[in-house]
Amino acid sequence: MNLEIERLIQQFISGTDCSTNAANKIEIALDDSFPDDEYVQQTVEMLAMYRPHGGEFLFDTTAIRRRLIVTWEHLQRTA
Repeated sequence: MNLEIERLIQQFISGTDCSTNAANKIEIALDDSFPDDEYVQQTVEMLAMYRPHGGEFLFDTTAIRRRLIVTWEHLQRTA
């Protein structure tokens, strides 16, 4: 497991950094590291549609935090 990905995801999940910039960094890191993992690629797509307060066709902080928790568990199982 990439330690940078772990750090970024844990910061988002904990609420330390839930900025769109943080989501973009996670999106790029996951996309680069797991291009063939369908579940991770779905997470990447969700991160691309993240805005802290959501909006029409967008995911808010709560939705992304939940998705990253499950994605983190997925990555630990497949590592």
